[in-house]
Amino acid sequence: MKDLKWLSIEDYAKSPLELKVVSCMKGYLRRMEPEDALRRLSEIIKPKVISLNEGGVPLPVQSVVEGAKLAAFIDDAVVDSIKELEQWQCVGKREIDSLKNIKGKVFIQSMSVDVIQFVADAYRCLKY
Repeated sequence: MKDLKWLSIEDYAKSPLELKVVSCMKGYLRRMEPEDALRRLSEIIKPKVISLNEGGVPLPVQSVVEGAKLAAFIDDAVVDSIKELEQWQCVGKREIDSLKNIKGKVFIQSMSVDVIQFVADAYRCLKY
């Protein structure tokens, strides 16, 4: 597939905060070259058990996600999104300030498994 545009952020969030974070992550990955995005995701997620689905595309069914690296990735994605939004004059200070309050280390402590599924799906999307 090699394209993240098909991943709908609404499918990976249980709360408005998760929606913001997944949106930041997706935007951050899309602004990178696909090889760089895959490299960043490969630092976070390590697929351990792979099965082939009907189409023959490998599907990680058991993976290890490194929490500290995911938190750092979220921080990087938020900072990148803030820089991107600051270039737009139609975005208000309140929206940017709400992103500045997101801390990856705090966020991962209460996030839903759907956010991890986004990371896994984005990895799979870029890898296969």
